[in-house]
Amino acid sequence: MAKFMKIPPAQLWIGDQYNTTKQIKQYLQKLFCKDSGCQKCSLCNQIENKQHHCAIWLKTEKYYTLDQIEIIFKTISFQLDQGQKLFFIIQNADFLTSACSNSLLKSVEEPPEGYHFIFLAERLSKILPTIQSRCIIKTFYSADKKDNQNQLIQTFTSSQLCPPARFLKILDEEKPNEKETIEILDQLLDYWIKGVTSSIEKKDKTKYKLTTEKARKIKKAMLQTPMPGSSKIFWRNFYLQFI
Repeated sequence: MAKFMKIPPAQLWIGDQYNTTKQIKQYLQKLFCKDSGCQKCSLCNQIENKQHHCAIWLKTEKYYTLDQIEIIFKTISFQLDQGQKLFFIIQNADFLTSACSNSLLKSVEEPPEGYHFIFLAERLSKILPTIQSRCIIKTFYSADKKDNQNQLIQTFTSSQLCPPARFLKILDEEKPNEKETIEILDQLLDYWIKGVTSSIEKKDKTKYKLTTEKARKIKKAMLQTPMPGSSKIFWRNFYLQFI
């Protein structure tokens, strides 16, 4: 039987999806593998493929619904055997609605013996403070992240916007969903805020006016991020507002 270290009831891991998923698999392998995560045995392979009974993985590409997290409440109604551990891995936790987050609060704060929660998210700001306060928070960064190659990012960080026909072609190629839209807006805002800072340091009034206006438009767009299925309309409107 695996020897378990002291494990917090709830953890919140912040980082890009690929990296945090990789990290959680290694974390579980080290916990459950008798060789501390050999990555060769059948147990490690099962964890790698999300098939081991030690973890229930939840994931959505849109916003979570109460029906999607119902499996958590059904599962924790059963008492685990002594020494048994089970993890709920909630991917894209920044897509938990307020209703879903609030329904989880009691279980996250005081889960039955042996049950543990790990939330994976890319944006800490999108996680309710009530969830954050109940979790041990870890942050991960990936040196291999290639988000800056996204054509939409290149479009809205260029000195001049591309023609409408070219933009529509880019939009059809990228096909950003709701989650990706939020991530791209985050990066765009970071880019233009750095431009504001640079213009202040260089005392460049023209650049300051331009970068401030771009940052303002992005902040405004972030207040009304797209609902499921409406990302394409969102980006069309954003393009028109950004001209």
